[in-house]
Amino acid sequence: MRMKRIVSLVLTLMLTAGLLAACAADAPPAGESGSQAASQAGEQAASQPDASEGESAAPQSDAAFVGGWPYSTVPTGHYNMFVPGAIELKFYRELHQLPLATYRAATDEYVPMLASAWEISESGDTFNVTLREDAKWFTGEAFTSKDVWTTFMLYRLVNNPVWSYVESIEQVSDTEVSFKVSTPTPLILRYVLRKPMVDYATYGEYADRVQALLDEGKDSASDEWATLVNDFTLFRPETVNATGPYYLDPARVTESNVELLKNENSFLADTVKFAKVLVYNGDVPDLTPLVLNGEVDFLTHQFPAASMETFEGMGYATLQVPGVDGLAIYFNEAVKPLDQVEVRQALAYVIDRARVGELALPGVSRGTKYVSGLGDAMTEKWVDASGLTDYQVDHAKAAELLTAAGLTNDGSQWLKADGSPFTLSLQCPSTWSDGSTAASEVAAQLTAFGIKTTFDGIDGTMRQTNIDEGTFELAVSFFGTAQPHPMFAFETPLLLSNANSPKGLGYPMVQETERFGTVDLSTLIAASTAGWDEAAQKEAIVQIVGTVNETVPYLPLYTKYSKYIYSDGLRTGWNGDAALYENSAGDDSFAVIMILSGELAPL
Repeated sequence: MRMKRIVSLVLTLMLTAGLLAACAADAPPAGESGSQAASQAGEQAASQPDASEGESAAPQSDAAFVGGWPYSTVPTGHYNMFVPGAIELKFYRELHQLPLATYRAATDEYVPMLASAWEISESGDTFNVTLREDAKWFTGEAFTSKDVWTTFMLYRLVNNPVWSYVESIEQVSDTEVSFKVSTPTPLILRYVLRKPMVDYATYGEYADRVQALLDEGKDSASDEWATLVNDFTLFRPETVNATGPYYLDPARVTESNVELLKNENSFLADTVKFAKVLVYNGDVPDLTPLVLNGEVDFLTHQFPAASMETFEGMGYATLQVPGVDGLAIYFNEAVKPLDQVEVRQALAYVIDRARVGELALPGVSRGTKYVSGLGDAMTEKWVDASGLTDYQVDHAKAAELLTAAGLTNDGSQWLKADGSPFTLSLQCPSTWSDGSTAASEVAAQLTAFGIKTTFDGIDGTMRQTNIDEGTFELAVSFFGTAQPHPMFAFETPLLLSNANSPKGLGYPMVQETERFGTVDLSTLIAASTAGWDEAAQKEAIVQIVGTVNETVPYLPLYTKYSKYIYSDGLRTGWNGDAALYENSAGDDSFAVIMILSGELAPL
């Protein structure tokens, strides 16, 4: 069975106040986002134009592409790409460590990179990948199947989700790899093809140790496996090998920036048009002076509207992308009466999401239309939204629900069943300017309704910990996904922050619903990615979305229609297919793809 291939001194002073209200880089922390929909490849993938077939004009000798991303430096930061704290530079990593393929959302296809072709076997039990024969590492060695094997054995060690669908990996030849499929799913293409590859020379010792344990019948439950995980977590490579057109030299990593230099051994060395790539460290306040000086080419950071207006006046272009993810309120059901669905529904009817979206980050954030757990566009793509409760502001309905849940109102304050005031505390990282604005507005709205709510600003590093440990009543956190498959929108709220946490939301994964009866969300989440039939997956997604809509374990507040600045016509020429902008800027970066293809060039 085969599948379709998814193949800028004055200006600074003017902007200071705005900067204090600015958002950080527009992406969730590592580990809070996942992957996608199905495909087939095979000989069709081989017919895709080779990345090295782009324009061949030589780059300017000193031309640099300049971007930004916050990163830690040594000793906190390190170069073990599989362990938290790695200096990997988010999407810029693919400029030095290529994946097997890139992804284009507009056509729902994968485009060959280190791989030249791939296919699902007719029986559907193997996923076979053919590698390029001309790919080399910065150190000069050929890129082979042993490097692919190494990459995935390490992903097995760190329990990457790909191993929920793959049973084993075989090096068929130097240029052929075969993955034994344990659980059929279209996600296997994304999980395999979009992983940046690492080398055996750097990581081979640990890959070999994983295999040795497997040969001994040891698995992740064994003490030996735990010891190896600990050893690998402490592993700190001194170098970062590269197949991409640039390489990361630890000697070029400073507190200010990372300088990626040209890798002449890469098959893309003559395709890219920049001699180097500079990635500056920091968030909005750190990078604004660089923009004001006209030194930046692309940023995913979200700047205040006044700053954006200034940048546009300088000649910067802007690009606004569809909203796919944003911020939501998580409910702690261990705190009564939040355990009652009627109370959570009532809060949804009280909170004016449109108003919250207008205030949070004007011009970027928009209140959610649907309470589905997905961005609005994805909701409309995957389910019939007409069957969802819209939760438009309705104080009368909210009062009816609270009364049904046993609460009373003394004329100014809602009281719980025991007669005590129904009050709430809403946590949000203080440094999240848009989130803090949203949380303050939500608190004001609930208080005006008679549920006194306070905004509790916390350190950003405590956000997930507090949720995991259940030390919150209401908490602002992420929802939605930039990935092509909706399953990943449910990973963080329902799994990471709930079922797989010590306490989390305290939301039972088995729910009694009016629409579907008894629903097991764990089973449905698994079913939403299982098999090669997308129609069956949609049935599971419909039930997950409907259950989230009815039981409201968390309330999506707004999505971010992120607005990026880029230097088209000012410093660079962005000559690629405009359809590329449908890609997620963080997960399938259009900027990176255009650099790799030579479509993005200096003026």
